[in-house]
Amino acid sequence: MGKNANKEHVNQVMDESISEKSRVPSAQEAITALKIDMQMAFVDADAFIANPYALLGQVIQIRKKDGKCPASLSTGGFPVELTPYPVPRKLDETSKLAKPSLRNSILVDMQLASSVSFLSYLSAELNANTHFSLMVFDQTAGLIDMADPAWRPGLEKWKKENSDLINDPEICYLFAVSGFIQKNIVRKKYIKYNGKMKGGAFGVNINGELSTSTEDYSLDVKFGLTPIVLKRPDPGTKPFGLRKAASGGALAPTETELRLFTSFTGSTLKFKRSRKSIKENM
Repeated sequence: MGKNANKEHVNQVMDESISEKSRVPSAQEAITALKIDMQMAFVDADAFIANPYALLGQVIQIRKKDGKCPASLSTGGFPVELTPYPVPRKLDETSKLAKPSLRNSILVDMQLASSVSFLSYLSAELNANTHFSLMVFDQTAGLIDMADPAWRPGLEKWKKENSDLINDPEICYLFAVSGFIQKNIVRKKYIKYNGKMKGGAFGVNINGELSTSTEDYSLDVKFGLTPIVLKRPDPGTKPFGLRKAASGGALAPTETELRLFTSFTGSTLKFKRSRKSIKENM
């Protein structure tokens, strides 16, 4: 094509004769295509990649900031971390994936990344002239077996053995991970063609305009976590026996608490090494 070419001519030829148009989906289309569960918080948890099932039963705490618990969903900056001791649990073997599953391939621009929390981590690398091409796989999944007779007694035992956490006035919430899904994201960055495309670039037709890429594919791993509530900040609310989930009798989060939990991202939720090793609690 040469060192320099007329951008408008290249776009016209490419659009009419070479490549079919691709478009960026709406936020709802992306959520549906990628099968994103909006009741999950998608976080970075690199320490669990080798054994993602160790996420089940892990307990996450939200601590007070300046003596106060979060008063609204938009309130940020509250300390969030993994507590040392997971809740004892049994894996529901039927919840495992038989094999990884490709959910879909989509294009992502700056607006879509800012509209869907699952894609928000891409926002910092996007501008008006760039896109990402994504392939999203469901890699692994798991649920706690809440029908297991040992589940409820184990939960009560955990409460007694960790009464220091339950009674700590500086802890606003204790959430336990009852389910997870690991999504592997294969991505490549594309830049709008500016008339100076170099050899070796690969192109895609985005809404009738050529975008090119010379990058290799890269891999991101995100874990979607589903919570149950072990403690909430209301001093008049007991940790157990309030609003029960349909299975297992564990305390289900309210809609507001669920939205609070799902506001966490990999940049705010820090998975710290516990006083006991993960293996000891499997």
